[in-house]
Amino acid sequence: LKDHAMGYKIASLMMEHAIAGKSDRYMVIAGFGHLKHYTGVPDCVHGYLRQEALLNPDVQHRNVALDLLLRLSRPPIRSSVQRSSISGVGSTLIGCQMMYEVYLEETYPPMIKAAEGNEDNEMEENVKRSLLNDLYLRNPDTLDKYILNAEAVRGPLMRYSDGLAGFLRPCADFLFVYDEDDENELDEADLQDVALSEHAAQKCPFHHDQSNKNDDAKAETIDAYERVGQTAGLRGNAARARAIMTYLGYTESDLEYVADDIFNFQGVANPHTVAKIERGERVLDIGSGLGIDSFLAARNCGADVCEEEDSNAPFVVGVDIAQSEVNHAMARALDRGLVVPDRIRFIRGDVEKLSDALAKANLAADNLFDVCISNGAFCLVPDKQKAFDNVFKALRPGGRMAISTTTVTDPKHLDPSFEWPVCVKMFGNLDEIQSMCESVGFQNVQIIDAESPLEGMELPDDEEVVDSANNSEQRFKIHGKYSDQYEFLQNMDMDALCKVVTVYGEKP
Repeated sequence: LKDHAMGYKIASLMMEHAIAGKSDRYMVIAGFGHLKHYTGVPDCVHGYLRQEALLNPDVQHRNVALDLLLRLSRPPIRSSVQRSSISGVGSTLIGCQMMYEVYLEETYPPMIKAAEGNEDNEMEENVKRSLLNDLYLRNPDTLDKYILNAEAVRGPLMRYSDGLAGFLRPCADFLFVYDEDDENELDEADLQDVALSEHAAQKCPFHHDQSNKNDDAKAETIDAYERVGQTAGLRGNAARARAIMTYLGYTESDLEYVADDIFNFQGVANPHTVAKIERGERVLDIGSGLGIDSFLAARNCGADVCEEEDSNAPFVVGVDIAQSEVNHAMARALDRGLVVPDRIRFIRGDVEKLSDALAKANLAADNLFDVCISNGAFCLVPDKQKAFDNVFKALRPGGRMAISTTTVTDPKHLDPSFEWPVCVKMFGNLDEIQSMCESVGFQNVQIIDAESPLEGMELPDDEEVVDSANNSEQRFKIHGKYSDQYEFLQNMDMDALCKVVTVYGEKP
């Protein structure tokens, strides 16, 4: 009865306001039991709107009800860019799930061990609080794993179609899991202690004790760039980004086109000067990041103004290993008014498994693109020969690539007595790249000096920019100031050790 009463009231308000021309947004708050799996209140709202769409004698009412139904059935277009208004239509269900400590007590080994031998297998309260605080403050990733494995979360969110009910949708689109313990409040001293210990142990995102293992390196790459994508909506240092892009050869026209996205530039050079993208071409961008080079490619090939459904019309596909960066780039493409996904799209994928990524996006894995660009992504690819081979397969006969990447001039210069950042250890050997590309089939291979020095650029200070809408948050940076583990690099001539090049090759 409660669900029907609430559903009827909400549907009536939506109809009334829509007919009056109001573009309202609605926040519906109810107990999670009245919302789970879009049953209860959501189902009743849909039911009353369906009734209006089918049975109301007034044509306008029927059309309004049908439009509301279509809008509610879509997920909203979400943008990670901070702004005063939210674009898009649709509905999102956010559920709240209480996470009692008992789930951890039954599954977390340190807690199980602490309870053993005690009367009734109960932990002492101070021991339990110490273990919980350690999880909350110092091991949040471990805590997340245990929460996601808890049946109270995993069942309705991930195995919702199992069992007699056979729900069609998970319990919620987003599940907010929280714990409430009035007797165990974290104080300022706890937080300061953690902050100090984390500062002392701060490391480069690409540091690993076993960095020679490709899987470890790739996992760290994904984790680091996921964090970049999660804060990409916060404003950054546009003056510094503009200076870097200008230094790398991007034109004033490029900078004007990039506009508000400029502080999200990622790259080591300018592949466009080598690629020379032409109108009507299909472009693949490997390691598309937050989308800037893909947007420029869309402008250059004409995909930003082409709305035709012609199968031969130009388009751009950006592939990136971090889902958060893909989400941000896709949202920005929509904000820019680009035709998504027909003229430009961003997909998650690994260049070492490029065929799989393209296939999941219903794109041909072979002979599809006229040109492939990449700006920095190949620096961190463990198996570069496989990556070049996959690019070769994706190109049409007559296609070409322009891959900007950082290389090591001579691996012998990497003194094994130093602990080198894994990114440096993964740079390709400059002397091997040409033969590598030729071995997979590329012709007219050229290793072009990108004239992108690692040192000596005169740039504005790398100052933190406070985002007025989110002044408590800071953008995550891949390259920042770390502890002294890599202090030795300051005394090295990085331009002698490394060289940024753009690798050009043609598919016969």
